[in-house]
Formats: sequence, C-alpha cells, structure tokens
Amino acid sequence: MKKLNLKWMLAGLFMVFSMNAQAQLGNLLKGVLGGGNSAGQTETEQKAGGLVSLFQNLIGTASVDNSSLKGEWVYESPAVVFESSNLLNKAGGSFIANKLEGTLQTYLSKIGFEAGKVELSFDGDSTYQMKIGSKTMDGYYKVDGNELSMRRKSLLLQSRPVTANVAVKSDNIQITFKADKLLEFFTDITSMTSNSTLGLVSKLAGGYDGMQLGFQFKRK
Repeated sequence: MKKLNLKWMLAGLFMVFSMNAQAQLGNLLKGVLGGGNSAGQTETEQKAGGLVSLFQNLIGTASVDNSSLKGEWVYESPAVVFESSNLLNKAGGSFIANKLEGTLQTYLSKIGFEAGKVELSFDGDSTYQMKIGSKTMDGYYKVDGNELSMRRKSLLLQSRPVTANVAVKSDNIQITFKADKLLEFFTDITSMTSNSTLGLVSKLAGGYDGMQLGFQFKRK
C-alpha cells in the first residue's frame, strides 16, 4: 500500500512540475508576442537582463567557409536569435531574448547541455563528432552559405540531415534551428522521441514567427 501511495505522489509531483514549466513558458511567450519593450525599458536596462549576444541575437547571414569550422568547440551558452532586426525589435530586443535564453538553458540542462560539458568537432571536410557527457556521436555535415546540414551516422537506420543556420565570429560559433528542425536534431542525438522536455523546447522555438533557438560554442 505504501508503494502505491509513493507511486501516486511521484506522479502528482511530475504533473505539478509540468504545469509550472508550461506556465513559465506561456508567460515568457506572452511577453514576446506582446511586442515592444516592457514598461518602456531602455537599452541599458535591456543589457542588464544578461550579456549581450556576441551575434546580437540575429541569425548568421554571411557565408561560412568549411575551413572556419574545422577544429574543436565546446558548448558555452544557449542562443535565441531572430531572422531580422525588425523581428528582434518587435519582440522587445535583447532583453526578451536573454530571458528566453535562461529558460532554454533550464530545459537544455535536463538533456545534458551544460556549459563545458558538450563538445563539437569538425574535421574541415565532411564529418563531425559530438560529445554530450559520456556519450559520443559521429556524423556527416555540409556547409552551404549560412546553412549547416548535419546527419548522424547510424548502423541501423539512415538518419535524415537536419538543417541549421550557422555563424562564425572570432573564436565563437552559433548554430540555431527553426522549431521543427530543433526537435528533429534533439530527437536524433538523444534517441528520445517522447521526452516532455524536448516538447517544451520545441514549443519555445515555435512561440514566435521568425525566432530560432540553438547554441553558442567557443573554440576549445
């Protein structure tokens, strides 16, 4: 009887956590969809909400050479970017993007994406390797302009390539996905299709038209 009660208690706690996460996500997206700077925030106040993105919370538009990707990179932070400066301004600027990055990191941590614990390496030709904690995945990649296609190697199934936007600046790289592509990427690298965390990340990515979510890596 005690075991049964414990089972229902754990189930109840899980439901409460899910509801809180959904509520937090809804509140943040409501702020984004509302547009404008909340309470007339100044640019200084926006910057105070977090570090200003090295890539200015925008997707990469410049072509990326394969040679500039070559090497080892380590995960540094999440990235919330917009497809144009107009959309970024409409969403409330870097202040909202920084808040969303904080929420995104909360979800990413649940699947192993934490600063310094994820490594990504490109051979400068066509193969990549990603390490998430103790797990290692190998795959193929291709760069075309500002698009990066990644496909995991598999002995059983031929996975489909997932396309992302890529930008390189100094010793940093930004890789971001649209909502459906981000979910495909996570499902592929984690081999989990029913994880509730992946669903929340996908909803966050699809919460605003023209917004992409992903990661910033720093050269190792």
